[in-house]
Amino acid sequence: MTEVITNSGFFNWMMDMLRSIAGIRTPFLDGVMSGVTWLGQETAFIVIGMIVLWCVDKKYGYRFLYMFMSGLFINQLLKAIFMIPRPWVIDPEFRIVESAREGASGWSFPSGHTQSAVLLYGGLAQRIKKAWAYIVAVVLVLLVGFSRMYLGVHTLLDVGVSLFTGVLVIALCELYFNRFGDDAGPYTIATGVASALSLGLIVYIMLTRDPASDDVETVKNACVLFGSSFGLFAGGYIEKRFVKFETKAVWWMQIIKVALGFAIVMGLRIGLKPLLALISSSPLTDCVRYFVMIFVGLAVYPLLFRVFSGTHRKKPEQVVWEKETPAE
Repeated sequence: MTEVITNSGFFNWMMDMLRSIAGIRTPFLDGVMSGVTWLGQETAFIVIGMIVLWCVDKKYGYRFLYMFMSGLFINQLLKAIFMIPRPWVIDPEFRIVESAREGASGWSFPSGHTQSAVLLYGGLAQRIKKAWAYIVAVVLVLLVGFSRMYLGVHTLLDVGVSLFTGVLVIALCELYFNRFGDDAGPYTIATGVASALSLGLIVYIMLTRDPASDDVETVKNACVLFGSSFGLFAGGYIEKRFVKFETKAVWWMQIIKVALGFAIVMGLRIGLKPLLALISSSPLTDCVRYFVMIFVGLAVYPLLFRVFSGTHRKKPEQVVWEKETPAE
């Protein structure tokens, strides 16, 4: 199937399009497009997702994170099925913007950055429900999609399919949660199914992948997906049942809350990597790393939110003076 797609006239036309776009590259535009493409990175979603969940709207924050996880599953599933190489792999003479190479590992189809941008900005627009929000979301998504082609790391097919899958995921998630609600029950079912499907994806990749190949990135991404989805399942369940944090706090405490939480979550994401590497070099360690990161962010760190909101300070007991009964 991969050869049929990459040898088609349509694919050759898309490669010609990338070469034409490459003709307008300048050092200045390279820098601008490298910045634009960051708007579709995983880190951008983590930052905005934490702000929405911890400070703005907890109910929609969970829905928002679930959208991202569902989209990531579809993206990785399509990559594992079609296994379409990057443009510069198909045509070794094609040159990309070198600064984008590190963030463009794994298979090309579909574009993860573009889909993340749809889920991030489209999801926010769906929460705001204002015309200006939808317009801003469309502009940002199209810019991210174009930046992936400008940098030479994706074709129009990669970007176009990601636009479709991103919108589809938002629509289906909204349909599910609007129908069944955002309580612990429907949430647990949704995230439990996502965890099971993610585990199934790992099994599928291991069974269909050639053991002699060096396709470690596909297995790694599937392990990241499973660890994240299981963290969303377990952490969300415990928070909804027992922690039940409140988002309210004064503005400067909200800033501290997000800054400290970001440091903790990203510290776990980065710091656990070398520690787990001492135990094993298997991609399965990424399951553990991302599970811990998500679980702490949902069920452990929010235990401090009463401190940020000031509700941990007990009000002094009011003394009620009884009216003296006049002596008879």
